[in-house]
Amino acid sequence: MAATIPLIELSALPEGRGQRVCKAGLDLALFKIGDAVYAIEDSCPHSGGSLSNGKVQGTRVTCPVHRLTFSLENVCPPGPPTLQAKKFAVHVQDGMVMLRLGEHAPQDHGAVPDGKETP
Repeated sequence: MAATIPLIELSALPEGRGQRVCKAGLDLALFKIGDAVYAIEDSCPHSGGSLSNGKVQGTRVTCPVHRLTFSLENVCPPGPPTLQAKKFAVHVQDGMVMLRLGEHAPQDHGAVPDGKETP
């Protein structure tokens, strides 16, 4: 089983907006959308803009610098694969958002409370 580290209390995550969290040498953007929590790298691979400061619409976030849009579910914008934000596996345990170190999240999955993953 992969090691996990606590990132932030679930109750501290704003609904429908990004939250920057720096832990374990990673600069992450966390998003709480409904019951799901998504974690991607905070830096836009195109321009370096902070994705946690981007505009969120549903499960998409738009970079505030050049307006490139990423799906929080599959993280791939239309266009070249070099413009993909890394997604990280997270789960919620005892009210805390936990990062699974060494694991990238599977496509089309977010984390929900009590350690269950969205289908």
